[in-house]
Amino acid sequence: MPNLLKTQGVVLARRLLKRREPFFLNSMRIVLATLLILIAGPALATTYRWVDEKGKVHYGDVMPKQQSGLGHQELDKQGRVVKETPRTLLTPEERRHRAEEKAAHEEHLRRVEAQQRHDRALLSTYADESEIDLARDRALELEKLTLTGLQARLDSSAAKLSQANAQLAQFRAGRVAPPANILQMRDEAQAELAHIGEAMRQREKIMNDLKQRFEADKTRLLELLELKAMTRP
Repeated sequence: MPNLLKTQGVVLARRLLKRREPFFLNSMRIVLATLLILIAGPALATTYRWVDEKGKVHYGDVMPKQQSGLGHQELDKQGRVVKETPRTLLTPEERRHRAEEKAAHEEHLRRVEAQQRHDRALLSTYADESEIDLARDRALELEKLTLTGLQARLDSSAAKLSQANAQLAQFRAGRVAPPANILQMRDEAQAELAHIGEAMRQREKIMNDLKQRFEADKTRLLELLELKAMTRP
């Protein structure tokens, strides 16, 4: 009932402003119309509905500044939605999630593109799986030659270390301090043995990786050749 009276007050104020009266009456009419509008103002005010960052629903006649860009609804006096403003800002968690999704999508596209390049290279390089076997054997032979060279260096360093240790044993047996050059030869031989051993382990890992890569290429080439045969007119 009060809302109805306030709404009627606004209508009455509009009618008063449209009437033409002498100056004195006209001034009184303007003052009266202004008072009616001020009284009726709250009845016509918009009710806002919004949800804060914690998921709690709020209602009010004024939207908080901190809610700007986070979306809200405008309701009439019956509580019906008359206007909805979508959210334009993202929470930090949403921004992080979208960034992760974008990065994952870009990574997927990079992998697809890399696979397509690899497929084209396989088809243009090999006619069948036997050619992949030949390429694998050549690559492994080069690695074996490298390992042979490393093994020769390893044997030489081991002999040097054995010689240095033998001389050091003689000096210790005679209770004589060993010369610095013998100690240096031992230390250098030990360091070289460690370095060569690590290099050989790396080459062996490379050989295993080569075997796995060429085997995967054979499987993929067979798949591509089958697809090519199926799509051939």
